[in-house]
Amino acid sequence: MPDYEVEAARYDSTRGGEPRARAAADAIERLLPPGPVLDVAVGTGIVAATMTRPVIGVDLSSAMLGHAVLRLPGRVARADARRLPARSSSVSAVTAIWLLHLMPDSEAVVREVARVLRPGGVFVCTVDKRAAHRLAEGTIAMPGARDERARVEALGARYGLSVCGEGSFVGHGQDHEPVFPLVALAKG
Repeated sequence: MPDYEVEAARYDSTRGGEPRARAAADAIERLLPPGPVLDVAVGTGIVAATMTRPVIGVDLSSAMLGHAVLRLPGRVARADARRLPARSSSVSAVTAIWLLHLMPDSEAVVREVARVLRPGGVFVCTVDKRAAHRLAEGTIAMPGARDERARVEALGARYGLSVCGEGSFVGHGQDHEPVFPLVALAKG
């Protein structure tokens, strides 16, 4: 796993910068209900700041938050994705972009998102990141990834979330411009 305390300074420039952020934000917003968003693993805040709605971001990396606070002043906090600083059933929309593939326990994140979502709330996350990169490079992805779509959907179902939409965006500015899939899960 990358060391985001070290990566933060060059994170945006090595991952597509503003063009990728705009593509991601546009695709994500098409899947969300109106209103504010809790962005889990906000990183540098580049995607959240591009969104047209209010976003509150949390991240575990102090260095990434150092960049995010400049883009989202007063709207970021340090928090673990497995213990979100929100009351149960209090949030209408949660995003987690490029997070689940990094987590040793993606189930803990999905469970926590389900806890904070209110009924009818929507969780949008990237899935199959490794597959997107490998397919772009012409090789076959390994099954069983922590963000594999089927796994994320099954975890969601376990915690009362069902698929309500899907989308994707192009990783502009990256080698081979991979297409990153998104899945939206609604709390029943």
